[in-house]
Amino acid sequence: MDYLSVSEAREMNGLRLVLTQGVPGPWSEAAKAVFRQKNVAFSPVAQAGGGPNPELIDWCRHRNAPVALYNDEPPRVRWMEIVELAERIGDGPSLIPDAIDQRMAMVGLVNEIAGESGFAWHARHLMLAAGHQQAGDKVLSTPMYQEYGYDPATTDSAIARVKQVLDHLAQRIADQKARGSDYLIGAALSAADIYWAYFSQLLESYPEPKNPMPAGLRGAWSMVAAAIGDYPAGLIEQRDGIFDKYLELPLRF
Repeated sequence: MDYLSVSEAREMNGLRLVLTQGVPGPWSEAAKAVFRQKNVAFSPVAQAGGGPNPELIDWCRHRNAPVALYNDEPPRVRWMEIVELAERIGDGPSLIPDAIDQRMAMVGLVNEIAGESGFAWHARHLMLAAGHQQAGDKVLSTPMYQEYGYDPATTDSAIARVKQVLDHLAQRIADQKARGSDYLIGAALSAADIYWAYFSQLLESYPEPKNPMPAGLRGAWSMVAAAIGDYPAGLIEQRDGIFDKYLELPLRF
């Protein structure tokens, strides 16, 4: 993927999407897919994962990705802000259900997958815990461990939360399948399917060449499944079906 620098992107209009360069960050990959599903063209802007990104902070007051910047509107950083922007400026079938019960279920589900204290939040803790176990206490003073507030005493609760979210997803998939639906919500693609498709890579990443991610990152992500043990096959089967029907492979980042 060809990225713009921050200085180049600041001079442009239209949709600029700040993405973590060189890795399939699930937040970034899901944001890209949402805009693609809504037929919205975007200009990718490079963010260095884990870096200070001072130019990015100066531009939009954020250093992480994704950030969606549309014309002179305020930056969007939360997953729901990004989905709502795509709905407004894009076209095609909505990724947000009309029925209020389904809409509320979708928002809650994506938040449990991608939001603070959700699946990915605690999966990240398990990766840090694996690094701590391998390298010892010297890693505790590094910026990554400090920034994310890593506390080895909370590893058991992180495992429990990850399992809780996965069990709920697996039960929902089974219930939906019994109703004749391949989707997490209702009978059509929603943002929940897109977010799970990419965040599931933390649980079971696609192999080369579908996901040509750095070997070190692949190893870190594998620590999530190693920490929690077995998980229902339906979680990955549903993900694969969504990719087959709607999403781009191989991943390009």
